[in-house]
Amino acid sequence: MSQEAEIVAALFAAAMDMPGPAAPEHGDAGEDRPWQDFLALLAEATQADSALMRVSWPGRPAQSWQAGLPWDGPGEAVAERMRSGRVYSRTDLPGPAGASPAQASSPLRALRWRIGQDGQVLLALQRSGSDFRAIDGLQLSNLVPYLGLALNGWRQLRRARARAALDREICSALGAGWLLFSPSGQVTDMAEGAAGQLAAAAGIGIRADGRLSLAEPAALALRQALAALARPGAPRQQRIDLSHRPRVQLVLEAAEGPLAPALLGRLRHARAARALPPERLAGAFGISRSEARLAARICDGMSLQEAAADLGWTIGTARSASKQLFARMGAKSQAGVVRRVMESGVWLG
Repeated sequence: MSQEAEIVAALFAAAMDMPGPAAPEHGDAGEDRPWQDFLALLAEATQADSALMRVSWPGRPAQSWQAGLPWDGPGEAVAERMRSGRVYSRTDLPGPAGASPAQASSPLRALRWRIGQDGQVLLALQRSGSDFRAIDGLQLSNLVPYLGLALNGWRQLRRARARAALDREICSALGAGWLLFSPSGQVTDMAEGAAGQLAAAAGIGIRADGRLSLAEPAALALRQALAALARPGAPRQQRIDLSHRPRVQLVLEAAEGPLAPALLGRLRHARAARALPPERLAGAFGISRSEARLAARICDGMSLQEAAADLGWTIGTARSASKQLFARMGAKSQAGVVRRVMESGVWLG
């Protein structure tokens, strides 16, 4: 692979948050590492002491990455005056305010490029000693056809990941998730956080052989569901109770599209209202903290007598509190309390 092709490959690897080609040692690892790899390769190709990239969109703080010796690059005001697509040298750009004579005169190459209608990227190189060669500036020019495509893709990927994180958070709050099974029953993939949900909700883990650690009745039901889905003409879905207390149900079906030939398991586990902070319930429905504790136990299926025993109350106290609870929540019965809480957004934080 040519040096130019390697730099372009590193640019697109960074846009996809993938490790780039091998690069000189630099900076911190983490989510910035692919961009630092790209800049380190660019600095190596141009014999620059520092390479910097700054990306900005209106309404958002600029993001920057740097490889090599610490350097802030041309200021925002200077970059705004640069023409898109032109490679600038030190003679074209003023040194930063307060810079030493050496910094103000050090060789520099910089390129600004517009991204779509509203974004922009600045690439800048700096070195000490002799000036850059013409071919070094060409390394920046050669990236122009790829910068917009790579950075727009990077921005869309970040947005998609942010949306996916919100989806995961909401699914987790509602006790939902998914798993992929091989036809023989090994778990091959799962939603982020699903393993923790299963373990916390019902003590279900993943065994060394990749199968769910289930009580024998549930393990047998899962094996039977797997066998049923393998038979021609079988029902498209199979429902399995992985646990009864608390209730954990799996809806198993043949996966389609890119996930095939795996089996997709949609997971739902019961959320205990008692696990919700009483302050959250109280604030959501305008009830007292003690009434919120009673409401949580009613939602978890307890009778007034069971709730009273769990709270250390007398049955008379529980009955009195329940009447106040019904009045404040606009409910006529325990069923009304359950419906109000279950239909609310209190589960989402």
